[in-house]
Amino acid sequence: MSDRPRSRAFKGFERFVLGVGMSLVAFVIERRLLKALKHGGMKPAPWTAEKAAEAEPDGLAATPQEIGYQTEG
Repeated sequence: MSDRPRSRAFKGFERFVLGVGMSLVAFVIERRLLKALKHGGMKPAPWTAEKAAEAEPDGLAATPQEIGYQTEG
């Protein structure tokens, strides 16, 4: 890449594209949040660290039961 400064038009275009992208991300997140609030919450993500805890020989990883996470079964 060259070290020359970007033109004013390029900076304006770059800010426009970033603004549109960030607006889309905010819109999607807000929609999901409103949907979750409307339906009374969201399901927790499936616990995947349990397998990682079994793989840790030094015991540094916590199991779901150790941190109070309620697992099924």
